[in-house]
Amino acid sequence: MVTSRKSNYRLGGDKLMKKLALIVAIMMVLLFTVNELEVHGEAQVNDEIKVTINGFLVEFSDVKPIIINGRTLVPVRGVFENLNAHVRWFEDKKSVLIMKEALQIYFFINDTEVSVNQKRFTLDVPATIINGRTMVPLRFISEALGAEVSWDAKSRTVEISVPHYPFAYTKAISLDLLNEKYQNNIQWLIGAPVGYVEHILGKPDRIDLSRYGFEWYIYNSDLEKYLMVGVKNKTVVGLYSNSKHYKINESIGYNTPREEVHELFNLPMGSIVKGNGRYTIGIKNTEDGEPEYEMFDVERRYYATIFYDIHNEGRVTSYMIIDYATEYSLESYYGEPSEELRDSYERQLFDLVNAVRTRENKTFLEFDEKVAAVAREHSKDMSLNDYFDHINLKGENSSDRLRNAGVSFYAAGENIARFHMCPIYAHESLMNSTTGHRENILGDCTHLGTGVYLDSDGIPTYTQNFLLR
Repeated sequence: MVTSRKSNYRLGGDKLMKKLALIVAIMMVLLFTVNELEVHGEAQVNDEIKVTINGFLVEFSDVKPIIINGRTLVPVRGVFENLNAHVRWFEDKKSVLIMKEALQIYFFINDTEVSVNQKRFTLDVPATIINGRTMVPLRFISEALGAEVSWDAKSRTVEISVPHYPFAYTKAISLDLLNEKYQNNIQWLIGAPVGYVEHILGKPDRIDLSRYGFEWYIYNSDLEKYLMVGVKNKTVVGLYSNSKHYKINESIGYNTPREEVHELFNLPMGSIVKGNGRYTIGIKNTEDGEPEYEMFDVERRYYATIFYDIHNEGRVTSYMIIDYATEYSLESYYGEPSEELRDSYERQLFDLVNAVRTRENKTFLEFDEKVAAVAREHSKDMSLNDYFDHINLKGENSSDRLRNAGVSFYAAGENIARFHMCPIYAHESLMNSTTGHRENILGDCTHLGTGVYLDSDGIPTYTQNFLLR
């Protein structure tokens, strides 16, 4: 019997197989009981009992948690799938198989025997079916999967904490409908399983390659909520957004003063050591010395790169978050060159323009493949012939090159960039330009073509050609 307001139970260790003996021991103890929940006799439905996983409320669609002889039972899918386990129901045998990593749990309805990794143990409360839903002991669920369980008497809430699965797949959760603590705080996605991301955001509109080798899940159907989610091994390892919609830690987002960034993250990093190399990561504006971006080490969990807009009092314009281990996995400024990476860069460079135009209430620019081919050729020419200029070695400017390719227009503009680690850095640098690049991005053009060339070392050269038609 638990008499304190909150009592914690922890199955220690990260490797389930090594802790199987402890799991079994705890399972045999079964479900916790508390004074507030103790009911003698028949099953009782209690709508006031709530269940949260890592702070998120689990929504049970039709059958609520019940109490049988002081034991709390919950719908098996409602909790197990929230813990990122797989649940299979076998109608012919009326049995359930639950799988998570190396752990397998198998049991029959109305049977106190349960198999854990093919070893059988006896429970004092069997699984049962109520209104078509399989109900299982809550404590058995959480402890068997290596979670912490506690009871908050004041709110009558069973709290489950799972260290390596920070999100729950609940119908109530979306980036618009999170509770007050987590609302739109994008950094909580780091470490989440990709299934959670797809649950709240849907399938990505596109999948690109990153310089780190992970995949960028691109969400661009609503450019007001433009978001790039980095995914590696089915886990979120990176994020980027320039949207007004998302924030870091409830406070850092579009238009945040740089001073507030420093209050949250303290001093920025000047360099980072990876392998045998030290990489300089700060870029200073050549005129006023203010940084265009800064990188921060956030509790050795992830790196946050904050981009500033020097045309808006140096306030935040966007940010990128990269998982700690992922950042250290790339011992270079640049990724491994490939056609896939180049194509990804071209698409991202196009997206970033329209995302910031949407934020600034500008019209959407149409993509033009013929213009993109001209831009791509100019990037290649600059890289292979080692020059950096709007005028090529033949004396042709951007308008000349477009006309030579049969492109018609009323007016044209061109942005070029080189050596920036990826399109995000190139775009933010162009936005901070004082020589017309920003005006091209936010101007009155109607069409855009983007072209990127990667040399043998992966060093990118970027070209954007803007047209008014």
